[in-house]
Formats: sequence, C-alpha cells, structure tokens
Amino acid sequence: MADLEIDSGLVLDVNDDIHITRSLFFDVGFGSDNTVEDYLNRILPTLVDVIDDQFQDYDWTINGHPSVPFPPPSTFPWIKTIGIVTVLVASLGVLKIFLR
Repeated sequence: MADLEIDSGLVLDVNDDIHITRSLFFDVGFGSDNTVEDYLNRILPTLVDVIDDQFQDYDWTINGHPSVPFPPPSTFPWIKTIGIVTVLVASLGVLKIFLR
C-alpha cells in the first residue's frame, strides 16, 4: 500500500489516524478557479478509502423501532354535543336566510 503521508499530503497522528488540521490535503484555500465541487471531488475518493480501511473490522447494524402513531386526542362528550348543536344552529340559520 502507498504511504499516505508522502503520496497524498495526509498527516497521521500517533494512532495512525488522519490529523485533519495538519494535513495539507484538506487545505480549503480555494484559488480563483477552484470550487467546492472540485475540492470535494479531490478529497472524497481518498476519504472513502481511508474510512473503509479503518472500519473494515466492524459490523454495522441499524437498530430501529417502527414509529407508533399517537392516540387520537380524547374529547369529552359535552364538547361533541356543543359542536353538534353549533353546526345544527348554523345550518338552520343558513336555511332560514335562503327560505325568505
């Protein structure tokens, strides 16, 4: 395998992990022609390889729980009664206006 420090400008710490703030590889000083897309296109392939190498011994699992819908809000019988009476009174009022 190629030496990451020499070939790509990465600086490794004592644990052989990438030291991001000291690595010239991650320099974001964009020139006049460089864009964020160019920067990402330059660093992402290397980052993917390094991350794959560092985490190849791990098994990744996603543990999730299905979301449970909230129970409907409880309404008191007298609130339903008032709502029904209000709708009936409004309907009769509208009917009375149209029958004049």
